[in-house]
Amino acid sequence: MNCLHGFWRAFKTNYKLLLLASLPALALTAFGLHQLEAPAAAWASALPVRLLIEFAFLGAGLALLVLLGIKNKWLPALLLYVYYLACTADFVLLWYFKERFGAKYLDTMQGGDYAFLTDWRTLSYLLVFLLFCFFIVRRFFIPPTRKTAAKQLGACAAVLLVLWLLNPLALLPKPYDFLTTYLMPPSPVYTLRAVLAKHPQALITDSLPANVAATARKYNVFTAKNTGVGKDYKRVILIATESLSAKYLHRFNPLIPPAASAAYDRLFELYPSVTLHTVTLSTLYGLTVIFSSHPYAELNYENGYPLSFVKELKKYGFRTAFLRGADETYMDENLLFHQAGFDEVLGRRFFSDKENYKNYIDWWGLTDRKLFEYAAEYLQEHKDEKTFLTLLTVDTHVPLGRLDYLDQPYEEIDARFYDVPTMPRAYARAAQDLNHFLHVLEEKGLFDEDTLVFVTGDHPSYSNTPTNKLFKPYQRVFDRIPFAVITKTPIKQPLTQDRLASQLDIAPTVMDLLNLPQPKGFFGHSLFDQQEQRSIFDVKEDYVAVSTEDGTRVLPLNSSKAQDREIIDLIRIFWTEE
Repeated sequence: MNCLHGFWRAFKTNYKLLLLASLPALALTAFGLHQLEAPAAAWASALPVRLLIEFAFLGAGLALLVLLGIKNKWLPALLLYVYYLACTADFVLLWYFKERFGAKYLDTMQGGDYAFLTDWRTLSYLLVFLLFCFFIVRRFFIPPTRKTAAKQLGACAAVLLVLWLLNPLALLPKPYDFLTTYLMPPSPVYTLRAVLAKHPQALITDSLPANVAATARKYNVFTAKNTGVGKDYKRVILIATESLSAKYLHRFNPLIPPAASAAYDRLFELYPSVTLHTVTLSTLYGLTVIFSSHPYAELNYENGYPLSFVKELKKYGFRTAFLRGADETYMDENLLFHQAGFDEVLGRRFFSDKENYKNYIDWWGLTDRKLFEYAAEYLQEHKDEKTFLTLLTVDTHVPLGRLDYLDQPYEEIDARFYDVPTMPRAYARAAQDLNHFLHVLEEKGLFDEDTLVFVTGDHPSYSNTPTNKLFKPYQRVFDRIPFAVITKTPIKQPLTQDRLASQLDIAPTVMDLLNLPQPKGFFGHSLFDQQEQRSIFDVKEDYVAVSTEDGTRVLPLNSSKAQDREIIDLIRIFWTEE
């Protein structure tokens, strides 16, 4: 009892402040549990633990300020505000990507359009938080004596130590034990840990180690094969629509007006199609997995793309080009995609020097319609060469899609949410642009029996604001990306509808359709292969989720456990040709 009484006295003067200051992080945890679809048991366990962690973390920080001799109320309020900005970053990333703030997102801050920071709604949000911080500090902060502050610091440290050593969330069933624990560290602690964490290093080899070979057999990777569906196509076009997700297509979401996705739905009806599980949450990562059929995108591009089907196509005489609406130098993607096998990487900077295109650059870059126009010109110019072309569009970029289409006409959709800038409107217009592009190819004689077109997305979009009503009730298929194979004469053989079909299967499918040998290092399988057992390796910032028919297993990338190391060793392997 004396111990509890002493603990109470350490917080007696500031417990109201600490409770109020803990609420935003508690809301962040609740939202994260919702995004990760955690069960009720996880909620009931995680929220009290997070409240205790947050209370102790903030209490320790407040005690340190007092021990340092700082009694001015404005500095604690300002530091609390900065802390809330870190929580806000976590919240936004969970909203859009179902992932907390991590080191890789520090790299993606270059080259973006940050005009939204001057929007009145953004400014209002920041002002409300600022006023909240100053109000609760001014109203409830009573500087304790140094002796009391020392007791408070000791009590907070003890609480944090006990929760670290005896984490009750570890008792939850897998994978919620890991995912719930993953949400627990305060935002600055998590971010610092993610930046300093030692990640696996790539092992590029032409000889598979015995232990890795055994794990590969267990998960059936490195076994991609052709199905006999292929032929000698001369013109191959991969259209990666920014953030394209099944939830924006009427075929998968009846709340989307039929007219809004008519072009996409028609393609899915006429041609072999499927929806794919994604293992990436941003463009560079998504395209890297698509090109390589390897789940560890970061290790792939950091090591010059040891695996890439684009390189394979170059070996067989294809001219390779990557066209995008956004700046080609974003995240050094002009350099990286050259390493992936592209002869040319053309984007916003290239088009800004073209008389017919420079006036159609705004926001993130060149409009999709003009990008398609240039693609048709490029294919016409090289129609007598074997050509592989990747198109990355931009008009459907979050948060609302393109705001200004620069006087380009579109057929408007007479439905709610389609008369103002929203993501659904952006995809309705993207469907029209795609339909127009295919017609142009037909008119120019570029869509013939030697032409192969793939339509997919680089990664999913989790952004529903401000159109939430279009995506309720939520369905898992909403977060999958569509994939269709378009040819002059539709291929009769269907694509697998295996629920574990993923982006990892795109590269083997390309090689299968071109009837070219499959690189042995692919993790996926041709989508025309109906028989193969599939596994999904979803590599996040500091953990990997492995899904098979038996369920999902989650493990940290720095784990030292033998059963975890076998998977980590597998996903860091790049098995190249001898």
